[in-house]
Amino acid sequence: MSKEVVVATPKTVVIPDIQIDIVPFMDAAANLIEQADRAEITDVETYAKGGDLIKIARVQAQKAEDLRKKVGAPFLKLTKFINAGFKPVGVEFAKAQKTIADKMSAWQRKEDARLRKEAEKEREALEAEAIERALLEKTDEGQDEVLEVAAEAAEKVVGQAGVGLQRGDFGSSTGTRKVYSTNVLNQTDFLRAVIAHIDDGNRRGIEIGTLVELRKSGLNSLAKSMLQQGVKKMPGAEFIGTDKISVY
Repeated sequence: MSKEVVVATPKTVVIPDIQIDIVPFMDAAANLIEQADRAEITDVETYAKGGDLIKIARVQAQKAEDLRKKVGAPFLKLTKFINAGFKPVGVEFAKAQKTIADKMSAWQRKEDARLRKEAEKEREALEAEAIERALLEKTDEGQDEVLEVAAEAAEKVVGQAGVGLQRGDFGSSTGTRKVYSTNVLNQTDFLRAVIAHIDDGNRRGIEIGTLVELRKSGLNSLAKSMLQQGVKKMPGAEFIGTDKISVY
């Protein structure tokens, strides 16, 4: 049974009737600028008068700031009230997206496994057929060529196995993209391991600055690079690659 979500949002918004007159402030500022332009600091007296001008400008600026806060306060409260009212709406829509995305991901993992299993059977059939054709070749070069072509075809069959991009009736295109992340378990051990890894000539586009600061972009790039090399862990960190549902 569905549960109705009641969101408290304002039914009537009253906009205060306000007037903002900054002309006096602008005139006062212009006057002070003229005095500052004319001023010549030549002795302790003029030096002290310069301080007076700064003090007057500071006082006027603070008065303008106080007025700004006073005028803007009702709008700030109104904005906070409206944002609070709409926040549950976004939460509920996000919940709906996550619920269906989790189900889609679970089905895709199962379907991908099934398709890969079928692809492996097709690979075995292609390899068996290639061996039979290779035996008919009269030269070693001919046999090698037949087996090489068949191996490439078989690898392509397995590599392409899985659920591809799907288009919906509502104009959506649904597929998956790989998301990479680094889970840092011990910062000191991790940074030492990364530096040693780079010193061994394994830079591969790694920017050490982003890793020292533990920036998300750098950690994600590192995870992608390491997982592509077949490395899932290093001292102080582990690398994670997950498939995320993407709808365009």
